[in-house]
Amino acid sequence: MSAFLGIGIVLLALIGLGIAALFIHFVVWLLAAVLGLLIYFVPSVIAAARHHEHFLWVLVLNIVLGWSGIAWVVLIVWAILGERRLPPLNRVRADTSNPPVR
Repeated sequence: MSAFLGIGIVLLALIGLGIAALFIHFVVWLLAAVLGLLIYFVPSVIAAARHHEHFLWVLVLNIVLGWSGIAWVVLIVWAILGERRLPPLNRVRADTSNPPVR
């Protein structure tokens, strides 16, 4: 009877290890996919952070041609060296009829 109990415990342990290995395998692949997407979209992230004038073009070309190494490098260079679009200034209308009181 104790032999069957020992075999049962060993089988349950092996099943548990198999499930844990599958879970770890899934997590590693998921992390690799997320990291790969982050690296893939580096040119678009740089263009967005720099308020690139042609951010939309960088994003579209990154999606379409980013898989080729040459286009990816060209897009990074373009994102870094491209013209920056200045964010709109918060302009306050000067009301000259009522000057500020001091």
